Formats: sequence, C-alpha cells, structure tokens
Amino acid sequence: MSAVSFGAHAEPPRARACSGVDYNAMILAIIRDLPTGGGYSLNASRIQLPTVTAQNIGGGHWEMKVYDGHPSHCTSAAYAVYARLAAVLHNGGNIRLSADQIRSLQVTMKMPDGTSLVDGQGAYGIFNANGAGVAALLKHTGTGMSFRDDKLSYARPGDFLKLFWNENVGASESGHQVIYTGRRVMAGRDMICFWGSQRQNRKKRAGGTEALYFPAAESGEVQDGYGEVCRPRGDVKAMVFSRVTCMEHLASGLEGMRAKSEANVKAPDVFVDDYLFALRKTSSDQATLDRMYDIAASPDSVANLAPAPPQ
Repeated sequence: MSAVSFGAHAEPPRARACSGVDYNAMILAIIRDLPTGGGYSLNASRIQLPTVTAQNIGGGHWEMKVYDGHPSHCTSAAYAVYARLAAVLHNGGNIRLSADQIRSLQVTMKMPDGTSLVDGQGAYGIFNANGAGVAALLKHTGTGMSFRDDKLSYARPGDFLKLFWNENVGASESGHQVIYTGRRVMAGRDMICFWGSQRQNRKKRAGGTEALYFPAAESGEVQDGYGEVCRPRGDVKAMVFSRVTCMEHLASGLEGMRAKSEANVKAPDVFVDDYLFALRKTSSDQATLDRMYDIAASPDSVANLAPAPPQ
C-alpha cells in the first residue's frame, strides 16, 4: 500500500448512510464476467497481483481501474473482486473516493521508498493475512460485517468466505479465501461451493484418494486459477463469512485508517493491524479471531449485524 498524502489535519468525509444495495448480487455479477483459469501459484516470483490505478479524467474526478493478475492465488482473486466492486460503485457515482484513497487500495508489497510490506500492513496486506483478513478489512473500513454459520442457514451466495482446513489460526493454519456460491448435494454428498482461485490436486478420503475439488457445473471441469468449484463439507473445519453491506463507508474508512497510521510514530506511512501482523509468526485461536473482528455466531437477521461506521 503506497503512502497517502492527505494534510495532517484533514477532516475525514462524513460517512453516508447505508443504502440497502444488494452487494451480494453485484459480487456475483462481477465473478460471472471474470475469465476462468489463468493459473494458480503461491510462488512470490511467479504470482501476478491485481493492479489498481487512479486515472485523472478531469474536473477533479478520478476513474478507478482494476486489472486481474495471473497466475493468481486465493486472496489475490478475492481482493480483485472487492476492488472491482469499489470501482463499479466509484465510477458510477454511488461512492466517491479521492485519488489517494484509490491508491491506498493498490496491491503492492513495497512502499514508494522500497520498504517491504507484509501481511497485516495496508489494505491488501490486511485482506491477504492469515486468520480472517476480509473480516478485518470490512471492520476497519465499516463496509460490512462477519459471522459464523456452520449450518449454512444464513449465508448467501456472494458472501466472502474464509475456509479453514484445520482448526488453527495464524502461522499454523491451513485455509482458503473464496466467495461463497451455495450448498449442493452431489452423488449423495454434502458439498460447499465457491468461486476462487485454486489448484486441483488429490486428497485421501474414505480409504482412498479422489479429487480435491469438484466441478460446480455438471458438465464443467476444475481449472487451475479462477473458477467455481465445490468441496465436500467434511473437509471444512471452520468458516468465517464476511458480507459487504455498506460501501458508502469506504471513503471515510480509508481516511480513518490513514489518520491512525499518521498517529503511529513507529509506522506513520501505512495502517497496521497488529493482530494480523503477529499472525505471520504466531498462532491464535478461533475465539480470539471472533473477538478481534466482531464475528457473530449464527446470526438470525441482518438487523443485529449492521456494520458500525468507521471510527
């Protein structure tokens, strides 16, 4: 995340009220328009991160552009969708971001002076972190809320979803960041389906080995990279759903993050989530994760999960 250049005493813009937009439907429309495949990699030298740019179109207005990066990995793919959502809303006049706020959403692992950024630092570093990075970014920006829903009774297609393949949080966790698309029964087996970036492999199950992921469509196939797939519900040890509900808070949320970073004399150029930053090398637990990011347990309605405006 590049350093922002607001004046030291700039007042954050007033947060607009949430409009009741169906962001889940917008997210599903975005992923339907994205290409399939493109490759998957966890090799830092090979992965191509998404690109976010601010283009001056005159009259004090800026257009936000988002470009995919391939090969991708799970969080880079999910972040590209979140950034595209912000771009659609900003370019359509539904929200207004300054050039510096758009740049604060850039996907980068270095500051302008060459200093490396790591997980827990900046918008993308928060989103990309172990634990529940999406839940953290939605809380910091006030753009959504997060919850547990093991029975899948409240989750909706278009929710961001962190899947845990083990119970651990942090340095010892194994997980996958995706966008939930539904629950299905295939050949009598309960499946959880999602869009994301993944690599096909084999897994030991029921005394043998079989595909890690299954096609979401009957005539489809699993490709490495972008795509919708399903996985047996029994593979999942824990889940955190994150729902975008109030993108009108994004500008004031990003401004609040900038103001807090300026107040931090140790790291004045970038907002740091200390908990996520620590998870790079330490382990935590699901209960602490819930407390840190107001992750609700089995919610019954949207009303009791309205996101708080960014502070």
